[in-house]
Amino acid sequence: MIILKKTENVCASCDEICQYINEEVKSGDTVRLSIGRVYIPGKVVTNNDGVIQIKIDSEMIKGLTTIDVEKLKEHLIEVEHECEDGICVLEATDD
Repeated sequence: MIILKKTENVCASCDEICQYINEEVKSGDTVRLSIGRVYIPGKVVTNNDGVIQIKIDSEMIKGLTTIDVEKLKEHLIEVEHECEDGICVLEATDD
């Protein structure tokens, strides 16, 4: 049996994306961050006021990394957030 999750696409400012990450992203959720030319997929371990620790398990990179989204907000391109309720894709717009 295949269960499809609801996907929502939203355009938002970088400040709005940072606020969303701070308020909505929880431990155990999956995030896929596009920051500049870097793509970072992984499971969220912790989220402390927008400073998220992610467990990366890709073919090329494995391990934990900590990302302060607020400090990198000017370089945000897209954030895909997957949780029990569905998937939200936030695309950064020019502020």
